[in-house]
Amino acid sequence: MNSFIQDSAIDLSLDLQQHYAHLLVFPQCYDSFIPAPHLPISALLDFTNLPPFDHSLTVADLHCFFTSEHCVTNDVPADFLDHSLPPLSLSTQLLNTFSQAYHDGVKSVKDPRFLGNLPFWVVQYWHDLGCTIAAKERWSLARDWLSGQRENADTDLAAAIDEVFSSLRVLGWGTTLRGPAAALQVLDLAEFLSSTPMKGRFIDA
Repeated sequence: MNSFIQDSAIDLSLDLQQHYAHLLVFPQCYDSFIPAPHLPISALLDFTNLPPFDHSLTVADLHCFFTSEHCVTNDVPADFLDHSLPPLSLSTQLLNTFSQAYHDGVKSVKDPRFLGNLPFWVVQYWHDLGCTIAAKERWSLARDWLSGQRENADTDLAAAIDEVFSSLRVLGWGTTLRGPAAALQVLDLAEFLSSTPMKGRFIDA
């Protein structure tokens, strides 16, 4: 393949990726339903408007969520925000397979639990909101573990735990750490706040 053809193929690939990304951008009015990554962990834990996961969809066929029928609007039904969410693992799979599904002729998204078709951006919305819900679940467990450790802690340990609680009011729940730990996300710190064995990737980091 000569350089002109190769460069053209790269440009076409980039154009397609940008097109797919554009299709998945959800309307700005829905941003407020997903806590911003820079909000403190404590604020995420206090956020009460997050829907639950519907784990019955874990074994659902991915093809059930795509349809060749056109969606006549870029909006969603009025009760859309009241629906439970597909599990994060499922929305991640849907996001990863979206470009191929679109290439194969898919015209809209479908929630097999409800009637009607949905715009493509719903896949990205499910995924982003799912990441938020999963993060809240992990930090909720970490907070409960800290509270349990605080009950019978000596003075020094109690002071250290209180310092961690103070950090939860400062650290953005979806941000990246800085310095030597820049390879980790703030969410990774929740793994340290439990009695489970340490994962190798944290030791290596």
